Amino acid sequence: MSLKLDLINRGTEGELVMIGRLDSLTSEDAEKVFDDLTERFDVLILNMQGLDYISSAGLRLIKRAYMALRRKGGSLKLKNVNKMVMEVFEVTGFAGLLTFI
Repeated sequence: MSLKLDLINRGTEGELVMIGRLDSLTSEDAEKVFDDLTERFDVLILNMQGLDYISSAGLRLIKRAYMALRRKGGSLKLKNVNKMVMEVFEVTGFAGLLTFI
């Protein structure tokens, strides 16, 4: 399965709608998008309504985006996280680090 990323641009805030899987097969392409968006926006919202699965490679991307935005005074927010993906965040300790809206 693949990963589809759609951007909603709101000026200084961007919302990235994610559909599919964020894993070792899709993370290389996603990394380029994440890097671009963390430079471009002060606030990045990851809308995970269609994200079915996240692996450790996906977690690394999210942590990297979180750190890049935090360094410049911005923020990363997650929304519409399904139960399975939320369990991954909770088990790995990411749930305490991230902001969910």
